Amino acid sequence: MRFSGVVCVLMAAALSACTTTGGASESQVISDARGLVTISYQCQDALGREPHYSAIDSSETILKTLGKSSDDADRIVRGWLKDVIAGPKQPSDLDAKTCKDRLLTLAEKVRRGYEALKARN
Repeated sequence: MRFSGVVCVLMAAALSACTTTGGASESQVISDARGLVTISYQCQDALGREPHYSAIDSSETILKTLGKSSDDADRIVRGWLKDVIAGPKQPSDLDAKTCKDRLLTLAEKVRRGYEALKARN
């Protein structure tokens, strides 16, 4: 557990998605969750797989709380992963500090966006 703090933030984002109220657009929250999965994939070499798995779980949880079925959430996240795997940036492209900073920033953005979205509803 090299970066358990990152994992905790990712899980907090998923937990807040289930329990809080808050105003960004749904498409922006989904886009940010996709970014979280993407950067977590690219950071596997620098941070290990645990943050990546947490980002996947968090993103699926957010999609489900936004009304997607479990199967749809899984299919959507798998599609994001297929896109990033086919892309030019691969896991060894980013260093640990950059990865940690970007993951924490994106996780917080997802959390705040989801809270804002729920507050409007």
